[in-house]
Amino acid sequence: MMQYHVKRVLNNNIVQCHEKGKDNECILLGKGIGFQKKQGDIIDNEKIEKIYHIQDQKSLSKYEQLVKQSEEEVVAVVEDVIEKVGQRFGNQYSEYLHVTLLDHLNFSIYRYKNEVEVHNIFLDELSIMYEQEYAFSKEMLAYINETLSISLPESEVGFITMHVHSALKNTKTSKTAFYSQIIGASMKFIEEQLDINLDPKSLERARLVTHLKFALERAKNNVSLSNPITESLKDTYPETCELARKLSIMVKEEYGVELPEGEIGYLALHIQNIILSSKG
Repeated sequence: MMQYHVKRVLNNNIVQCHEKGKDNECILLGKGIGFQKKQGDIIDNEKIEKIYHIQDQKSLSKYEQLVKQSEEEVVAVVEDVIEKVGQRFGNQYSEYLHVTLLDHLNFSIYRYKNEVEVHNIFLDELSIMYEQEYAFSKEMLAYINETLSISLPESEVGFITMHVHSALKNTKTSKTAFYSQIIGASMKFIEEQLDINLDPKSLERARLVTHLKFALERAKNNVSLSNPITESLKDTYPETCELARKLSIMVKEEYGVELPEGEIGYLALHIQNIILSSKG
């Protein structure tokens, strides 16, 4: 059986340890696991509930700092959520999720206690872009609220979604937020240009959001999508194609992302479907 020697006690329920005979460091969680422990002590294996190996030293240092600043029950609920991430999606997620989710939840609780309201205007987009992560995050918000006896708002579902998705894809949360911002602005642009209110749950809107999500990813990776009917679309739906072009110009000017010609043609198709749906 593996022996763990205490390097640092983070709190009564979390300790940073060395594995005996190895250079590996790990974080051990368990009720009372750190109580009256000091550096060099051996941990009772029966008290170990969870083991995390955080390889990146910057991440480990940041995690240590956050744990010291956090209430123990908050740390515990974050680790419960991360364990559920592994159960739902598999364990191939970025270890930095331990840092980002704890940091975020601390700040969310601070806002809640001080009655500072923060809206997430991209909830509809996120629910379509990352459907599985969004459904999971909705469950986790209910779990967090019940466990901590608080009432964090629904907007938190969106923020948790971004953290979970970013960890699963090993990308920065800022990138997920950036894509959500572009897509949200695009939906608003189309609504204003067509003078309509898009149904957040409509199939046409969902298809457009999904296409934009992958279009942005392709643009980032310099992948061009050919569209053999782009020219015929210009003849059949000239006004819709012009709207799609205006949208692409807005995205380039406001966000620095250039959508190639083939993408603009597909955008026109999706926009035309929205137009037809709104008339039906």
